[in-house]
Amino acid sequence: MAVELRIASYNLLADAYIKPEWFPHTPADVLQPRRRQEALARRIVGLDADIVCLQEVEPDRFAALQKALEPHGYAGVLALKQQGRPDGCAVFHRLERCLGHRAHYFKDRLEDGRISGHLALVLDFDVGGDRLRVACTHLRWDRPDRPVEQHQGMQQAAELLVELVQRDKEALWVVCGDFNAQPGEPLVRAFAAAGLLDAHEGRHQPTCNANGRAKAIDFLFHSHTLRAEPVRMPELDDRTPMPSETEPSDHLPIAARLLRG
Repeated sequence: MAVELRIASYNLLADAYIKPEWFPHTPADVLQPRRRQEALARRIVGLDADIVCLQEVEPDRFAALQKALEPHGYAGVLALKQQGRPDGCAVFHRLERCLGHRAHYFKDRLEDGRISGHLALVLDFDVGGDRLRVACTHLRWDRPDRPVEQHQGMQQAAELLVELVQRDKEALWVVCGDFNAQPGEPLVRAFAAAGLLDAHEGRHQPTCNANGRAKAIDFLFHSHTLRAEPVRMPELDDRTPMPSETEPSDHLPIAARLLRG
């Protein structure tokens, strides 16, 4: 069957993680929660996506987005991280046939032995008779000097691929989110090795400007039976302030049009 839809992924920057000293080039009023909320809602509506996967979503922000996005035909679901973290992943969509959702909590452990509490939020859709599974995740950052096999984000990625994607190879898959890794790094290569395609392969642009260094750490992977037409993003370099008057998060949203048939 033919499939044509637009998918976006966006790390919203949770209010709980904002410290003004971390964003010295951002005017203080731009960081105010109410102003950011209104700007985030406008930014998401402007993406005109059928499915929007969000990271660093707090309960109050989710409720406000529900109110703002519902008039535009969107329904949403939120799954919070565990271990007392204030945020989680959310997915809003305007598709008619959502078959359900589940939160998959990763089994990786913190240095003190506790489960990390990170997750992948998975929604199932019937799209033109095909079953589409969309996984929204925020893989954990880890120290760059840690061996690859011990890297927590790598462990989470491997679990997502083995326990979700490879166990349901008949579905059309989209896996997206903040990976806290860059193109060419082992974590990102693991998704290609599992048979998924990078929607922005060969056309990566910086998606985040953290600590004065612009880098691409947000990704949208999809099954090889789908074809992607990535949406070009605004230009971002080391000097670009984020958040800003025009961008309410420290990440840019990424998006692609996916087609089949």
